[in-house]
Amino acid sequence: MSDRPPTTSLVDRAYDRLRREILECTLPPGSQVTERALAAKYELGLAAVRGALVRLTADNLLTPIPRVGYQVAPITLRGIIQFFEAWEILGPPILRLAVTRMTDEQRAEIAALEVPGPTASGEEMVVYATKTWTVVVAAADNVLLADLYRRLAGDMQRIFTLVWRSETLSAMQVLGMSSVLSATPGEAEELALAFIRESRARVTEWLLTSTSLASHSVDFQF
Repeated sequence: MSDRPPTTSLVDRAYDRLRREILECTLPPGSQVTERALAAKYELGLAAVRGALVRLTADNLLTPIPRVGYQVAPITLRGIIQFFEAWEILGPPILRLAVTRMTDEQRAEIAALEVPGPTASGEEMVVYATKTWTVVVAAADNVLLADLYRRLAGDMQRIFTLVWRSETLSAMQVLGMSSVLSATPGEAEELALAFIRESRARVTEWLLTSTSLASHSVDFQF
């Protein structure tokens, strides 16, 4: 494999694939990766993989370990508490703004998405939540709020991916966005806050009873 300076497309290819594996928890929280192993796996040059690793470190999804490689950012109880503290502050006002500013095209885009039911898989729920919130954040039309959302979005997807794959799935559903968007801005904000608080309780309960994350002790870095 060549170590020549990569083209942007090769860096993007490595970044997109590795980011997807992290967000979908194919690479579990706390696991370790190296440049050479990833280059061999993706059949890309070391420079392309290195560029992707740098970007994912800036996204707070990886932590460099000197002379070892990189660690996928772990998930801990303290990190989840901090995440939900931030999401309670950020999510409701984003939804309130989106209700007042959303275009007909954006409403139609959300309405076209099928709301996952009680028998849906965790992957289906994560896809729905990710797609709907992406539209909502765009509709809010606030660059600063969108930037803050992007800083939370990666860990949000990982948290809910893990929870919705667990036995907690049957007790925790997604926020049906079409019905929320038909409410008044104030009502939508209240619905979002209630959903986030319920989600926080379910996630915390899951983490306290889970053994899969017991060895992880590094907090999220914002």
